[in-house]
Amino acid sequence: MLVTTAYLGNIQYFGKLAAGARIEAYENFQKQTYRNRAEVMTAAGVRTLSVPVEWDHRAKMPIRAVRIDYKLPWQREHWRTLQAAYSAAPYFDHYAEKLAPFYDSAYRPQTLWQLNEALTRLLLELFGLPDTLRFTEAYRPPVPPDEAVRAGDFREVISHKPRLKRPDPTFSAPEYYQVFADRIPFAPNLSAVDLLFCEGPGAGRIIRESVAARE
Repeated sequence: MLVTTAYLGNIQYFGKLAAGARIEAYENFQKQTYRNRAEVMTAAGVRTLSVPVEWDHRAKMPIRAVRIDYKLPWQREHWRTLQAAYSAAPYFDHYAEKLAPFYDSAYRPQTLWQLNEALTRLLLELFGLPDTLRFTEAYRPPVPPDEAVRAGDFREVISHKPRLKRPDPTFSAPEYYQVFADRIPFAPNLSAVDLLFCEGPGAGRIIRESVAARE
């Protein structure tokens, strides 16, 4: 299986990693994807958090070379959003101190790749999932969209863009308690931090079951 790098990847993404997916390390960066954005639940509904990057739109940029743009205080804004969204979640206080250092202005990884890898390894640890991150050794061209799932190529299938999404028979989005359930409909397959803050130690089991449910 193949997936892309992801910023605070969603539940489907971590399910693929738990099942042994490799992360594509030789592609070029693509904008408006989960490579540098994540979706979380707030009091106003689902909100997208985007990591700004320095990117020449006229040139192809290898994913591992994409630099983070620190001209805007994105770390402070993301952390404030996470605090506002999840401070009332059952397990926010338990895990917040683990994530907070990534949003301190003193933490300044140069590349998006470095940030995503560090956060992904931390989340695997917090979920109690094995850290078996594997990366491709060469670029593999994408298969036609209608064949992607069968071929195990989830690089674009795991997408927030409706035109790219495809049914995934190996994943069943779990339902669980969300912070604003009393007034906002359940939103499936958000960033896995939503699951972590809401379900705590049970999050890893839920991720594994989301994959096993349709195998």
